[in-house]
Amino acid sequence: MADRRRFPWWTTLALAAPLAGAAGFLYARSRLNDEQVPQSVFLPGVGPGVTVLAIWAHPDDEITCAGTLARLAKSGARIVLLYLTRGEAAQDTGYDRDELARIRIEEARAAGRLLGAVHTEVLDFPDGGLWTLKPEEAKAAIRDAIGRHRPQVLISFDEKVGFYGHPDHVKTGVWVREVFEDAPAEGAWPRLLYQVTLPRALVRLALKLVSAFREHYPRDPARGLPPPELAVNIASQAAVKRALLDVHGSQRAIIADVQPGYDKVPAWLYYRLFDREYFVSHRRR
Repeated sequence: MADRRRFPWWTTLALAAPLAGAAGFLYARSRLNDEQVPQSVFLPGVGPGVTVLAIWAHPDDEITCAGTLARLAKSGARIVLLYLTRGEAAQDTGYDRDELARIRIEEARAAGRLLGAVHTEVLDFPDGGLWTLKPEEAKAAIRDAIGRHRPQVLISFDEKVGFYGHPDHVKTGVWVREVFEDAPAEGAWPRLLYQVTLPRALVRLALKLVSAFREHYPRDPARGLPPPELAVNIASQAAVKRALLDVHGSQRAIIADVQPGYDKVPAWLYYRLFDREYFVSHRRR
């Protein structure tokens, strides 16, 4: 005969609490992410043997899509990291500009090793001063890198906001997009450009929690980040992305701002809540 005895109330509560917590977690994740954006394990067009050139303004900018880069490298893609500056103008680090430049070059190289990049290159254009350059000077350096590494795919910032409004990011995004579209008449050239972006829910959260967004991000939504077309799930790369944040030790305060709470929550949990990196794609005409 069935046992009709009731569980004690505290047993019922103990069983219900984890279920309620899990439901709350899933609800929070659905509110932060755009569930309408298709998810993928990898970036379309990238596979074994494909070379991806990721072009950034500063060492640590690769954090914006580090989980994706790590997944691509593990799948057999050849990842090349290119930074236009040494990041020597970062504030409140305790280092002078020359010492900071040296440290950040080493951090960039360590980031490349951690992500599985086949090559990491740091140029010496002025940090905080990309807007002072003649565009052709910077674009020539980007073309040179494309000629040497012969990538099929580029990854960089968008040309409107540069992720959160940093002028160096915007300039980098503009130059990469222009170089990508201005292909030479002959010779191999990248066929795809992916730009990192965010859905509106994450932008709203960043405007509340991240001072870099509050100070630089456009208030007019029409001038904001391009809407994402694709999300790469990076939960499996949680440990790598967390370790990458520690690689950039000179930027600890800045990283704590743009990745709020990352050092208070286990990586496996943090990157199940923020488990996607978002992109918009461009194919060369």
